[in-house]
Amino acid sequence: MVVRPVDFFPFIESGHPFYPFLRRFEAPLNEEGLFDLLQKKRERGEKVVVHAEIKGKRRLDGGWTLDRFYWSLQSWDQTGTIDFRARMLHYAAKTDRMEFCDFPMDPYLNSLSSLFGGMDRSAHRVDILRYVPLRRLTFRLVPLSGNGSSAIGKFKRRSRLREAYDRLAAVYLAVARSSAPFSVAAPRGIDEDRSLFFQKEVPGRDLASQLDSGNFRESLEGLGGLHRDLHRLRAVEVPVWDLNAFIQQLRDDIDWIAFFQSALELFLRETLALLLRNVPKVDPAAYTFCHGDFVCSQVLREGDRWSLIDFDLCKKGDPYLELAMLTASLKYDVPLFEERIIGANGGKADLLEDGVAAYLDGYQKRAGETLCRQRLIWCRVCAEIYYLALMFKKNRFHPAMLRYAVEQLHALRQQI
Repeated sequence: MVVRPVDFFPFIESGHPFYPFLRRFEAPLNEEGLFDLLQKKRERGEKVVVHAEIKGKRRLDGGWTLDRFYWSLQSWDQTGTIDFRARMLHYAAKTDRMEFCDFPMDPYLNSLSSLFGGMDRSAHRVDILRYVPLRRLTFRLVPLSGNGSSAIGKFKRRSRLREAYDRLAAVYLAVARSSAPFSVAAPRGIDEDRSLFFQKEVPGRDLASQLDSGNFRESLEGLGGLHRDLHRLRAVEVPVWDLNAFIQQLRDDIDWIAFFQSALELFLRETLALLLRNVPKVDPAAYTFCHGDFVCSQVLREGDRWSLIDFDLCKKGDPYLELAMLTASLKYDVPLFEERIIGANGGKADLLEDGVAAYLDGYQKRAGETLCRQRLIWCRVCAEIYYLALMFKKNRFHPAMLRYAVEQLHALRQQI
């Protein structure tokens, strides 16, 4: 009998076009004992993470067919110089094959196994910080001798490696030449043969994990001011945001959400029509430098020292959209706010609303001007849709979070 975890794509139910695939994937995961292992690790309070994705592909009729799936169980222990274990089930529609991969094997990051397999483990300790299967891996390399400093390494797909490294280098130089109140990791070399680059380690822990009921207002107000300083960066050669591509992605996201939540389809279509009738007129000359993925977990803080990481998606674009993305991300990215919504005593968004207000207030104070409310509301609706779609792409679904996010969309839409 297959007993799947309650958070194993619960939004795909019997009768859905993807349901037969889900049943097909459940069997080997159960047979390999991964569901049972996950439950035991959770019961013991061990550090365990599940990364999962279900990716669709457009059919000629505009519908969706399954393109790719993976489910990766990741855990950390202290039994070796690499304190990380991961096992992934991967499926690709083009071959119609399922396969298990044990870290460091990865079908898209081929050089992982060659590096970690041949590493001198008597000289270094490797801390795996974040592994997103098929896409990227971030790790810390620590010399065991105590001599020298640790470094951060990043594996990426070969097609994205050079671009990511060059963007980091450009941002680092721009920050070094500015009076910005934050630091950015210095690039430390690229190895294109192994799809790997290194950067200096910057101080601090991610802000998302530090926020609590006593400090979140002050911290988010400070983050707002810092974000304004980031938008002031000059002379950074990065791509320019494409509004047309953004609108197309918005359409795709709405179709994807409706594919799993048909009851929301009419509401989402009406919301899209409202957005398209009210697209803000923004002169591209007013675009600023944008991080591209500005969330609290990409911000490190240690006392009064701030650092920003992961500039892989940075671009010149509409700063209002990046503000909106941050406000939408808080309930997913920050445990304090997430727990208030989905916890046993959930449904409470009071702290989240205060946090959003503090962040926007900090941004406006540093800018010395008031944000355009209508332009920000339009962007916030788009951002909520983006994160709703991620819920169904990355298996981050929770019914309480869905209810709250839809309530947010209703409330924001009424203000356009």
